[in-house]
Amino acid sequence: MFPQVSRPLADGGIRVNIGVISYLLRHHDTETAMGILRDLGFTAVELDFRHADGRCDYRKADAAAAVEVRRLVERHGIAPQAYCIGGLKNEHVAQLPRIFEFAKGLGADVITGCIIEAGILPQVSDCTERYGIRYAIENHRGNIFETADALLSALKTCAPSVGVTADTGHFALAGRVPVEEIRKLAGRVYHVHFKDTDQHRPLGSGDADLPTVYRELQAQGFEGMLSIEHYEYAGVEEETLRAGLAHGLRYVQRLGMSAASTPSAF
Repeated sequence: MFPQVSRPLADGGIRVNIGVISYLLRHHDTETAMGILRDLGFTAVELDFRHADGRCDYRKADAAAAVEVRRLVERHGIAPQAYCIGGLKNEHVAQLPRIFEFAKGLGADVITGCIIEAGILPQVSDCTERYGIRYAIENHRGNIFETADALLSALKTCAPSVGVTADTGHFALAGRVPVEEIRKLAGRVYHVHFKDTDQHRPLGSGDADLPTVYRELQAQGFEGMLSIEHYEYAGVEEETLRAGLAHGLRYVQRLGMSAASTPSAF
């Protein structure tokens, strides 16, 4: 029911599927954003609903429109494997069918986003089973779900199709050790926002200890997307953003090569 996207290695490990969240390019229309990601070498995307043209916005576009967006993305050689809807409050209950129908038309494996108010969780859980699409709750500093313990407590009442988007940067900024939080969540991490603590410096330059996180995900047999979400700050220049994303892709690829050749160390 829930397709997997990672690839087994000869040594029995997992090469994590590398993608990027298009939220970073939301100021562009969908077509332009996908062209940029294609040129940078990305082949998978976590498509954000906030693009300037509104084509990815579940509030404006239906499932048929989502199919057209999927075709647009795929024409650029990119797979729309996840759909980010930002966050959900209790008042969004009536919008859940539109969210899940759009994600289904898009062909996404998982919907990502924060849960801002926990009262909506039962309905989200029901929708994951009805539509056959997972929902991955993002941890976020200052949110009700900023720690693994809070997430695990909530997941006890949800279907197995509800899991976690582990945001490495937000775990660290909340005073947690990302790898320890992800270790607690083993088996329920369905998506990862791979970012560091300092958004103004290249991915891997901060305090999130991303190589150790990568190694832990591989040990868990993680089968989702490792979605780069870096240089996420107001006023970032376009040239800086593109260079940062290119570096981020190369950085994660190097982590994968290191894990394949010497899985016990980086």
